[in-house]
Amino acid sequence: MPMTTGETIRRIRRSIGMTQAELGALLHFTQPAISQLEHDGPASYDLRVLRRVAKALQVPLTVLVAESDEEADMRRRQFFKTGVVGVGTTVAESQRPEVRTSASSGPRVGAADVDRIMRSIDKIHELQLMAGGDRLCEIATNEVRYVEQLLDIGSYSDKVGKALTSAGAEMMTAAGWVHYDAGRWKDAKRYYADAAQAATVSGDGIAAAHTWINACLLSYREGSRPKEGVQLAQAAQLAARREGGPKLRALAAIREAEALSVIGDRAAMVGAVNRAHRAYESTRGHDPAYLAHLPEAQLSGLTGLAFMRLGDHSEAATYLQSAIDGTAAYPREQIAWQIRLAQNFVQAGAIADGCGVLIEHFAGISTVASTRLQTTLSDIADELRRHVAVAEVREFFGLWTAR
Repeated sequence: MPMTTGETIRRIRRSIGMTQAELGALLHFTQPAISQLEHDGPASYDLRVLRRVAKALQVPLTVLVAESDEEADMRRRQFFKTGVVGVGTTVAESQRPEVRTSASSGPRVGAADVDRIMRSIDKIHELQLMAGGDRLCEIATNEVRYVEQLLDIGSYSDKVGKALTSAGAEMMTAAGWVHYDAGRWKDAKRYYADAAQAATVSGDGIAAAHTWINACLLSYREGSRPKEGVQLAQAAQLAARREGGPKLRALAAIREAEALSVIGDRAAMVGAVNRAHRAYESTRGHDPAYLAHLPEAQLSGLTGLAFMRLGDHSEAATYLQSAIDGTAAYPREQIAWQIRLAQNFVQAGAIADGCGVLIEHFAGISTVASTRLQTTLSDIADELRRHVAVAEVREFFGLWTAR
């Protein structure tokens, strides 16, 4: 049976001869609070607490963080075979536990480590396009933890530290995006807030712009704060104008257009759409590698969504079909635009056409690994229940019920 976080803390503490009261003194916790922690109380799920515990026990954070897979449990058990000896020696020499605060005692972090993190970010974005966010949340979360561990206990130069913080901001944004796609909006909001802070600390305008672009989605997709979404998208464009390339500027502008479509300001929305497409065609500036996965078809699809929200369903259908035609290399992304095209038809009252799209691509549409898209599909199905007299609707529900 896999060891829990609480059990792991208890075994490490006992192995170095530390009492619960002593550990509590280091953490400014009471002895009963430590007992609850070791019995997997709520604090055992708080990463901020676990960072402090790891420093107090002088162990890597990854040993304490709860993971479900067998490989992670095996790493923990291996730590108890080899790692505790070193910890015990340290405590014995000092005769009392101390919190390690010097970054120089941790692993040395270099440019190659930052490059590896950036490659992981690129991979997460690519996998999200291919597989959807539901299957990537744990992977992205663990990657964020890895970067945070390097920042907390690693040893690095000022230059590498700045690059590592920027990479951390981008990794947090990637984690926020897959959690958003998985319908875990509170988690996404937390990651975006952490990413914005890291980008500000590192002075990285590109990372800041990317974070604000994604954060504005939460404002207008929830429907409660579209004006805030406009402000975030405009802030992203300002940051991207100074440092970013054409795709980053285009993405920021099209997000502004989407937020404006929620408000219902057609003139301003069309202006933002035009600005987005002009930016995409520009050659000025530098885009990060992860935006290599922003094809023109993506811009077309987001433009289609903006027109759909305004009720201009004819214009929306043109752009959405263009997005479908341009994403053949990414089947999951193509399915997303097929769902949106069906939604646009249904909203326009073209019920048979909307059902025709769903029926033709039902195998992929019904199994796409994105809670966000499955929620949209369920909303479409709820709307279609009012049109059961249409033959295509009955055919769709035959598939829907049997899936």
